[in-house]
Amino acid sequence: MRGTIGNRGGVPAVLAGFRRWRRTRPFWGGLFTLLAALLLLYPPYASLKFGDIEVSLRTTAGISALVIGVVMIACALSFWIRPEWRLSAGIVALLLSLVALVVVNLGSFLIGTTLGVIGSSLAIAWSPRRAPGRETRETAADRSGRSERARRGPAAYKPSPVPRENGAREGETARGGETADLTEATRIGEGDK
Repeated sequence: MRGTIGNRGGVPAVLAGFRRWRRTRPFWGGLFTLLAALLLLYPPYASLKFGDIEVSLRTTAGISALVIGVVMIACALSFWIRPEWRLSAGIVALLLSLVALVVVNLGSFLIGTTLGVIGSSLAIAWSPRRAPGRETRETAADRSGRSERARRGPAAYKPSPVPRENGAREGETARGGETADLTEATRIGEGDK
């Protein structure tokens, strides 16, 4: 039966909501960083059995892998929960990924380090989008200031290294009807010779 009372949007509405949520934060950076953390945590505590032979990578790197993995998980979650912390958390995740290369079984066989560098780089490079119809006060003031400057011309706002005589602008007449000649004005620092 189509259009039941409890099911207003169904799966498409959930997917659209997830898509909106995902676009407001560095989602892919968090996902890659989380995968890197899990890969860094796994080898020091895993053991594989092939018949009677047990293969284990348990080393002294276990505690450092635990610390690095937990902090990277915290960084990945902060990318999703607090996107405004993306820069500091991204730098921490990037440094820990590079430290894991030396400390944690060659960065979990280079895969964990590579995913960590990619994830933290994506999070650092991410910037929030502005909604198309929304405009902040700063952008409105900046636009009005730019249009004002465009009307008056670029010379009205460009500072001159040459002092102007009697407050006259280029092309305007000074007091007494004479044209201000900027080439004859004394340059700053030259003084009277």
